[in-house]
Amino acid sequence: MWVQTSIIIQLKRYLTLILLAVFSVSIAQNIEENLLLYYPFDGNAEDASGNEYHADEYQVVYVTDRHGNPESAIYFNGVDSYINFPNLQELKPDLPVSFSFWVRYDSNSYLDRELFNTSFEEDLSSGVFFNSQQSTGRYSISFGDGSANYTANTRRTYTTNMSIESGQWTNIVAVVETAANMKIYVNCRDFGGSFSGTGGSLYYSNNPGSLGRHDRELNAPANYFMGALDDFRYWDRALSSLEIETVCGSNLNLSDFDLESSINVYPNPANDFFEIFSPVAFNKTLVYDLRGKLMFSNEYRKKQDITGLKSGVYIISLISDEFVIQKKLIVK
Repeated sequence: MWVQTSIIIQLKRYLTLILLAVFSVSIAQNIEENLLLYYPFDGNAEDASGNEYHADEYQVVYVTDRHGNPESAIYFNGVDSYINFPNLQELKPDLPVSFSFWVRYDSNSYLDRELFNTSFEEDLSSGVFFNSQQSTGRYSISFGDGSANYTANTRRTYTTNMSIESGQWTNIVAVVETAANMKIYVNCRDFGGSFSGTGGSLYYSNNPGSLGRHDRELNAPANYFMGALDDFRYWDRALSSLEIETVCGSNLNLSDFDLESSINVYPNPANDFFEIFSPVAFNKTLVYDLRGKLMFSNEYRKKQDITGLKSGVYIISLISDEFVIQKKLIVK
C-alpha cells in the first residue's frame, strides 16, 4: 500500500509539472499575440518582435541597464534625443493598446518626463502619450483627439496615485482600453488613480510615433525625456490581468527587480497613515526624522498609523533578517 501511494504521489507531482510547463508556454505564447514591436535596446533600436519595425535614432546613446550590462539600455538627454517608429498604419491601431517598459527618470521636472507619443506632431493633440501630471509628478497616460490645441477638452487622461521617483529603475505596464478604462501598473502594483479630460476619440497624425518626446504647449518647442529606457513593448490589444503579472514579474521573481525600487510607500505625501507595498515581508518599521531622532519603532505591518507625526520629511527603515530598506516619507 505504501509503494502504491508513493507512486500515486509521484504521478501527481509529474502531472503537476507537466501542467505548469504547458501553462507557462501558453502564457508566453499569449504575450506574443498582437505584439506590434519590442525594443530590447541591446546596443541598437532594432525591433525584436519579428515584425522588423526598426526605429530611427536621433542623438541617443546606449548605457548600462538595470542589471549592470553595458550598452543595454537607451538614454535620452532631455534636449534633442529621441527615436521614431516606422510611419506605418499598423503602428497606429484603434484602442485597446498596451505598453510595457522599464524606465529611469533623471529629472524632477515635468518638462523632462515626456516619455512617448504614438503619433507625435507639434501643436496637435494626437496619439497615445505617456508623461507625468504637471502639478503632482504622478504617472499619466492619455490620448488626443486631433484638436490643434492642448486643453482638457482635447484629451482623455488617466493619472495614477503613485508619483514618479527619479533616479531608480521602475517597471511600468499601461493598458488603454477606452476613455473610461485605463490602468497603469507601477512595479506590478495598481495604486488606483483618476480620469480627466473630455476629448473625443483617439486620433493619429500623419507623423510616426516617438520615444523620448511629446508636445504639450502651443507655439513652443516640444519637450524631451531625460533618462533611460529599456525593454519597450507595444501591443495592439489589452493585456489580461494574468498577462500583466507575467510581463511585470509580480510572481515575486526578484531577479528582474532592484529590490529597493520594487518597494513603494503610499500615499506620499501622507496625512494620518502610510502603506507599504512590497514583494517581501519585514520584521520591523522604524521612522526617523532628518536629524536621526527615532520617532517610533513598531512591528512591521502593511498599514502604519502616523497621526502623531508633525509635518515634515522622515526616513522609514524597513528591517528584515537579511537587509534594511530605507524610504523617504513626507508628512503633510
